[in-house]
Amino acid sequence: MKKLHYVLLILISNFIYSQNNFEIDLSSDPYINDSLLLGAPETRKGFGDLYTFKMQTNKNISDFAEKNKIDHSIYYFKIQKKNIVRGFIEYPQPVAFIHMGKKGEASHNTKIFFLEKGKHKIDLPQNINNLELDIDSPTNKEYKALHKSLEQFYIKSKSPNQSDSLINMDKKQEFLGEYIRKNPNSYVALWEIVNDYTLEDYHPAYLKNMNLFSAKFKQNKLYKGVETRLKAEQSTSIGQKISDIYFDSQNKLTSEDFKKYKLTFIDYWSTTCAPCIKSMPEIVKLYNDYKDQNVNFITITDEQKPNRIEVAKSILKKNNANWINFFDANKDFQKKVNATSYPLHFIIDENGKIIARISNSIEEARTVIKEYLQ
Repeated sequence: MKKLHYVLLILISNFIYSQNNFEIDLSSDPYINDSLLLGAPETRKGFGDLYTFKMQTNKNISDFAEKNKIDHSIYYFKIQKKNIVRGFIEYPQPVAFIHMGKKGEASHNTKIFFLEKGKHKIDLPQNINNLELDIDSPTNKEYKALHKSLEQFYIKSKSPNQSDSLINMDKKQEFLGEYIRKNPNSYVALWEIVNDYTLEDYHPAYLKNMNLFSAKFKQNKLYKGVETRLKAEQSTSIGQKISDIYFDSQNKLTSEDFKKYKLTFIDYWSTTCAPCIKSMPEIVKLYNDYKDQNVNFITITDEQKPNRIEVAKSILKKNNANWINFFDANKDFQKKVNATSYPLHFIIDENGKIIARISNSIEEARTVIKEYLQ
């Protein structure tokens, strides 16, 4: 009986897998013996695990993400006369073909299209920059139609290398909400929310619109992943209390730590973030101006590897950063506040309430501190 149960599980698993297989018949004579990448051209930090699909690798197809420690799926192709690409995808995902170009040259990519289950035939010309692919599949048809409807909310860019400018986020989200009411199982609509969050930052309408999806749709992995991250940011918006953070077995940041000071300034940064390092002297100046006015300063460094931790310590020492620094070893801070970009600054009062959540503006932080103390 146990053996039969095991066989059934394998059969069910194989059936589910087969239902989500994809195959791409790719041809591109101009790129024969050249290379292309396939994957999401842009993702928001902390969202990489939502952009995941698997491809069968061979001598001409390799896992670029795995080799380069990238957190989302992206594959390398050495283009041949005929390229049959097979893989598995759990749900439709936005991707693009990317040509890296030779050293010193700019990279180019097609416009976003959706990779989904089924068979797809794609023929790429010489110039793929900003190319719109005409793929006959349900999700791509829906994506094309929705984006046509959303053009009213954008000013079209005159340059192919620049994105169109959003005119009114409120109006767009209102329109998107009505769209979701009519299409409560739309992956295209959910990815549009993710795209807006990636390009335009947080907006309270995102969660409001997500609540309009069907109960069944809300059970899928993508929905749950997006909702968790947006709720984490909502819970750490202005006026909310910050959660206790546990960096490792010995270091933590709790409500008791905030009670000791009128204000606490937190800077979240990484050694790979150029703006973070550039702004460090400004934070030092801010620290020197307010350290004697009962304002505490903390940096939280998003580094876990020993060599990067040493680099971080060196940067802090070089800038005379004489405050407490924590390393987010467990990524507890990143998850609990949905920290998806650097540098990110929090200003918190003695009750643990968030006074400000600021992206990359020390001057704004200075203004908030000054006005609060007055």
